[in-house]
Amino acid sequence: MYLSWAAITASALLSSLVAGQSTSLSTQYSSIDTCGEVDAELKLPSLLWPFNTISVGIIKECLCISAIPQYIAENELILGVIALFGKNALIAELTSMVNSCAGHAQCYYPLNSVPSCQSGNPCFFSCTNGYTAYPSGTHPTQCVCSSPYTECNGKCGTFQGCPSTYYAKRDLTGGERCSKGYTACPIPGRGAKSWECIDTQTELESCGGCVYSDLSASLLGLAGTDCTAIPGVSDVSCIDGRCVVRKCVPGYNLGGTYSECIYSGDQDTQVLAEYVYGAEDHQL
Repeated sequence: MYLSWAAITASALLSSLVAGQSTSLSTQYSSIDTCGEVDAELKLPSLLWPFNTISVGIIKECLCISAIPQYIAENELILGVIALFGKNALIAELTSMVNSCAGHAQCYYPLNSVPSCQSGNPCFFSCTNGYTAYPSGTHPTQCVCSSPYTECNGKCGTFQGCPSTYYAKRDLTGGERCSKGYTACPIPGRGAKSWECIDTQTELESCGGCVYSDLSASLLGLAGTDCTAIPGVSDVSCIDGRCVVRKCVPGYNLGGTYSECIYSGDQDTQVLAEYVYGAEDHQL
């Protein structure tokens, strides 16, 4: 395991600047993540025999732990695996694969950046909000706002004056982060100050509350539910903050409250995998 180039100290950066260059540097890191090039079999426990594992495919991907939910959402074969084994089991196994793969790294990301894992450079990142990577090349360390552009409320660009706050938040009072009907939910892996506004009454992956909430919310039963993580689910919606299951995959029966799929025990997961994919070996 090695440390990202992004962990270079601010003093080293400043000493490397060319005299007279107009560049705005931030010395803060907004998040820490673990990334690596995974090249291994994805094995998940059998529902009939939990101590046995079933190989459901080969993972060949440069992955960051914070990006696993997005990776799952964009991969059709992975979505089929969720239906068979459940989202939580899949995320746990993918996280373990990243943490155990050769050359995995703890990555430090500067402000205004997002992880962009690349082969040979798992800690690579892309800059957002108009900022550009510095220094240019394969191992940048900061996202900067270079002349003639200027910074305004966390963005880099050309501005005619800079208001003291975002226009979009003028209607918010009392320290509120989101408009009425939306909840400020933490973004996993993006630091304590990162959040997004979610309608928890209809959001499929944060139904009834924030899935990635603090410990107190979990203890009070206020944390939300990821409806897509229900084992065996095939068709589900979030209605009025509650997961409503309409259909289950073969081998599961719809529960009486329409909130779960109950494993019937008459089909092993290998049979179900072949039903979904039509073959035994797959690269995901």
